[in-house]
Amino acid sequence: MRSRSRAVAIIAVILLAVGVIITILALRARPTPSTSTPTPDTPAADVSTTTTIAVTSPAPSPTPSLLLYTIQDGDTLASIATAYGVTLEELIAVNGISDPNLIHPGQALAIPGLLAPISESSPTPVIALPTSPPAPPPPTPTPSGPYVLEIAGVLGAGTLDSEVVRVRNRGGAADLEGWTLSGPGRAEFTFPRLVLFQNGEVGVYTGPGESTPIELHWGRSQPAWESGALVVLRDPWEAVVDTYLVP
Repeated sequence: MRSRSRAVAIIAVILLAVGVIITILALRARPTPSTSTPTPDTPAADVSTTTTIAVTSPAPSPTPSLLLYTIQDGDTLASIATAYGVTLEELIAVNGISDPNLIHPGQALAIPGLLAPISESSPTPVIALPTSPPAPPPPTPTPSGPYVLEIAGVLGAGTLDSEVVRVRNRGGAADLEGWTLSGPGRAEFTFPRLVLFQNGEVGVYTGPGESTPIELHWGRSQPAWESGALVVLRDPWEAVVDTYLVP
């Protein structure tokens, strides 16, 4: 009887121990509540960007002005008109000139049909002369400026063998093709193609002979000039460039 009671006691102890172990294991397996404060969901940042395009209105284009030329000593309206490829009548009309002979050095002339270049840094038109004035051939001016042709003198008037008209150029190079020398009656000499450079001079001999770059021969059998005769030099457009009274 005593043995049976002892066995029951042992079983009871074993069951108690098993129960304690199960309880401990159950407590260890139980999740520990988090003490941290839940963080609300943060919406994803918008990675898109907006590009702003600045629209600038273009600056108004400046109004160009006519090209101005300042008259130099020895210039004539005819030589200026020829150098810039305009007619003498257009040059006179644009500038309102009443007497073509009343011009003076330092006077500014507007060139019809030509515009002054405009500065890129300023909307104000800039009046400037081209380094090489445009002109249709003939004649062709050089960077030294328009040509200035004149009758330098008439030598040996009335004597066929020695009669000569000296023509001088005090300006830029000029092609004399189509220019004429005329005098009393129907006497008229037409220049062949000949470039007369600055400060150059050519002699037009009345009698026959072989022409060279500095001597031209008319080929007449009679003298063309006499004392008191008026020699007229004209350009290819029949504009009077210079006159000379034979002494």
